[in-house]
Amino acid sequence: MIRLAIAGLGAVTRNIHLPAYAQLAQRVTLVGGCDVQPEARELLKKSHPAIPGFADYEEMLRETKPDMVAICTPPFLHREQCLAALRQGCHVFCEKPLVESLPEVDEIIAAAEAAGRQVVVNSQFPYMQIHLAAKARIGQPDFGRLLFLHASQTFRPTPQTEGTWRREMTRRLGFEFGVHVFELIRFFFAEDPVRLCAHMPNPVGSKSDVLNMVNIEFADGRSAAIILDRLSRGPERYLDLRLDGEHAAISTSIGGELAFEAGLHTRERRPFFNLRFVKGGKALWQDGNRSRLLARDGINPFASSTAYHLGAFIDALAENRPPAGSARDHRKTLGLIFAAYDSAAEKRWVELAPYFAASSLEPAIGQ
Repeated sequence: MIRLAIAGLGAVTRNIHLPAYAQLAQRVTLVGGCDVQPEARELLKKSHPAIPGFADYEEMLRETKPDMVAICTPPFLHREQCLAALRQGCHVFCEKPLVESLPEVDEIIAAAEAAGRQVVVNSQFPYMQIHLAAKARIGQPDFGRLLFLHASQTFRPTPQTEGTWRREMTRRLGFEFGVHVFELIRFFFAEDPVRLCAHMPNPVGSKSDVLNMVNIEFADGRSAAIILDRLSRGPERYLDLRLDGEHAAISTSIGGELAFEAGLHTRERRPFFNLRFVKGGKALWQDGNRSRLLARDGINPFASSTAYHLGAFIDALAENRPPAGSARDHRKTLGLIFAAYDSAAEKRWVELAPYFAASSLEPAIGQ
């Protein structure tokens, strides 16, 4: 049984982490929660009265003596909280993005290795059922080799989504959400890209970025494209992916759906009827007008995939092997993000090798 303490008791803890831990109740016991906001501690007390709440992070570590700390605070706090947990001999399960610069990642990697502990980032999107099912088709006869991936989000910010620390981020869109998309690109292609080009116009003059357009290339000519759009006033689409293979395509989407369609396939002059009911996400294999459902996710795919990821982390610790989603692996995802912002600022293609190399002696990259 893993003794786990939580730093940060905000929405990500209430909506994702606590439901995920409930799915792992036979493997994880919660020993404490910490937040500087009294209201957040009170909510924990109401929902989980047996879990002690703390205002001071270091006090929680001393009093509860956890095996692992889940860090669910804003990114600017992650570095110090990770290092403090490692000094106390704890493993770390940290929300994305891990830290705010590449040298800070290297510092945490070195500290974890010195402490003999593991740091894993909760980049949970690859572990949603829809993405696991899509990955399983790559290389199969009905899909073939993955050639191109297109990712898009259309999101309407609200006072709630932009509240507190998020509204202060100048690199908001690519850093706080785009991390998921870059992680998925690495997951599906299973190799490092070689260069990218990004364009991030801001026609409304907001403090945070509102439009990210990124092209990513691999050494063999395969590629990926990303459009993250927070300007549209049309319908929201949380995240849609299209994977183009040699013989078919796969589309995935996150978000509930209830829809009925009827129409005519013009090329075949054949009518079609389609009823779709999806709670949390779906993956479809497609070949022209033919399609079949590969997988669905439930109403809260973020919690279920977090449970999957944390469970795999616990398995890796028990078997004394490197866990998936480690800080060392996450470093490459952060490298892609920082490269994209540099490319947009410099208005040029950038080579990615310098962003993947250890940067402890190159603090200018990713700052």
